[in-house]
Amino acid sequence: NFGFAGTLLDTLKKHHNTCPVMLSSSAQASLTGRFGNSEYGRSKKAGEDLFLQYGKDTGAKVLVYRFPNLYGKWCRPNYNSAVATFCNNIANDLPIQVNDPRVELELLYIDDLVDEMIHALKGEEYRCEFEGLDVHPLVDGRYCYCPVTHKVTLGEIVDLLHQFAEMPKTLMIPEIPADSFAKRLYSTYLSYLPKEKAIFDLKMNVDQRGSFTELVHTLNCGQVSINISKPGVTKGEHWHNTKWEQFIVVSGHGLIQLRKEGT
Repeated sequence: NFGFAGTLLDTLKKHHNTCPVMLSSSAQASLTGRFGNSEYGRSKKAGEDLFLQYGKDTGAKVLVYRFPNLYGKWCRPNYNSAVATFCNNIANDLPIQVNDPRVELELLYIDDLVDEMIHALKGEEYRCEFEGLDVHPLVDGRYCYCPVTHKVTLGEIVDLLHQFAEMPKTLMIPEIPADSFAKRLYSTYLSYLPKEKAIFDLKMNVDQRGSFTELVHTLNCGQVSINISKPGVTKGEHWHNTKWEQFIVVSGHGLIQLRKEGT
């Protein structure tokens, strides 16, 4: 990190090239918390110092990012991302090992990183100062940062992934609100899912009246199902204290009626 940074900056100086330069540093450069004794962090910090001094000496624009743990679709498993390894192994029915589910990670999704890189190319980067691992936004800060990250424990990650993996059995659509970590993790998980596991059979409940098949369930909004009724058949004949149902007739003709209980 230090050696290449020096070579790059010396070459720019030699050719009087003051183009903007960006350093992909790491949260480990904070040298605090669990990174307090990190040789990798010290090498990143030394590279940062070179870049910041170069900016002072030449007036060139310097962008130093301390990236947290990066994850996302198609990341290489069994390398340097626990999320990639967990996604790959759970999607492919392989074992995983979690030594301490309480360990919290700050995670940066690949799409959010790309968004910030595009901002940086346009001169619209987000700037800050760091206090340990904490980001303090500051318009004229020495450092840059990605504004969208998520803090989540290893246990929470694994629990979500197991919910995703169980979906063909439970038909339960995971809760993935907009801009949530769960939505990003679900997209990541799907990139590791073998195509044959993306196809699964549904249980079709058949009797003399026709059939009833549940398609998907949601935690808060009920379910979606297909009901096939033979001509002249009456189904239902039951009631709910509180329920809202929407019937969409996609083939044939159906008559839907309500009657007062007891009549």
